[in-house]
Amino acid sequence: MADHLEDDEQVEALKRWWDENGKSTMAAVVLAVAGTVGWQQYQGWSSQQAELASDTWGAIEVALQSGDDRSTEDVRALAGALKDDFSRTVYARFAALQLAALAVEEGNLDAAESELRWALAKEDANSELGQLIQLRLARVLADKGDTATALEILNSGMGAYPAAYATAKGDIYVSEGRHAEALGAYRDARAVLLALGNPPGILDTKITSIESRLASSEESS
Repeated sequence: MADHLEDDEQVEALKRWWDENGKSTMAAVVLAVAGTVGWQQYQGWSSQQAELASDTWGAIEVALQSGDDRSTEDVRALAGALKDDFSRTVYARFAALQLAALAVEEGNLDAAESELRWALAKEDANSELGQLIQLRLARVLADKGDTATALEILNSGMGAYPAAYATAKGDIYVSEGRHAEALGAYRDARAVLLALGNPPGILDTKITSIESRLASSEESS
């Protein structure tokens, strides 16, 4: 289950971007849309709602950091409120991601898939957040045994997170015993990380393990 949480730094980067740029971006979207279909239809995108949604997300972060017995219940309640009351904001998608993570930790993959599909339905699939949602959805589907759909998602595009997508593909190939393909995917992921100046970390271990397994297979044959 830890694999589903390995891209938390990417979520944090998106949240920081939203804190710095989101409200001004939202205002621009509201004005642009208002000019074509009318202001009244988009009153829900007011700056007041944006601030309320931001405050609710802040409360979720506080609950996550508290670590007490009630924190999970508080996160669920606050995340549900964000989805119900501010479903058009990016904070609602963050809330769905958090609910999916909780569901994965509890082994409830059906609930995790539902949350991720909800978030994806409200996000541009080609955006950075959209690609992150698809990455997590692919991992959940793979854990449910639907590796064909998971690989289809991962093969559809990986512009924002090529290393993470390639690593996820490698993990799926390993689970299916497709070790040569897994090795290729892991090597692709490693090359991307090195090109970005990032350490490959656990990828080196995965690559070494697959190389040893393939070498042993060749010797035995």
